[in-house]
Amino acid sequence: MQWIFRRLGSFALATIALLLAPAASARVEVSFYSVQTSLTSLRSVHAFFTLKGTLDADGTVIDENYGFSAKNSSIGFLFHPVKQTMLIEKQDYIDRANYHFSVPISDETYHEIIAEVQTWWHDPEYLWDIDERNCVTFVGVVAQMSGLKVDFPKKMMRKPKTYLTHIGSLNPAVLALQDAPGKSNN
Repeated sequence: MQWIFRRLGSFALATIALLLAPAASARVEVSFYSVQTSLTSLRSVHAFFTLKGTLDADGTVIDENYGFSAKNSSIGFLFHPVKQTMLIEKQDYIDRANYHFSVPISDETYHEIIAEVQTWWHDPEYLWDIDERNCVTFVGVVAQMSGLKVDFPKKMMRKPKTYLTHIGSLNPAVLALQDAPGKSNN
């Protein structure tokens, strides 16, 4: 009979702990994607990230995405830095992209990432440069801000898929936890 009371007591404590615990779903995740060249949409290779979830502090629902790019496509971007922009992708583009991995982030990190996005988007010193400051370096900086181990091998700076696969290999624990419905780590 004593074991019944012990089990009931344990069950009661567990129930109370669950009721008092903050909601585990109230967290934002940053997810990283790459896209190969698309002749149908006339777009070149690209890397971008999404932010989805709920802020712990106030319950704000987050559903955003950002990809750094040259503002205009002209031959000049091959030879010198050009004006930059931030691409906000439609859901069908995201659905067709190569998903690589996701990382949960704190509210503080979310706000830091948004500040970084604004800097890259609007600061005239952050011009887009094909080898020095492009979509690949942008997602690398955001991955680093998210707590991942990151480096920037020069030979990968024009290869979003190769680069994000490389970042995944530097962070095997993150890859081991991935299980996005309908996505694969390509």
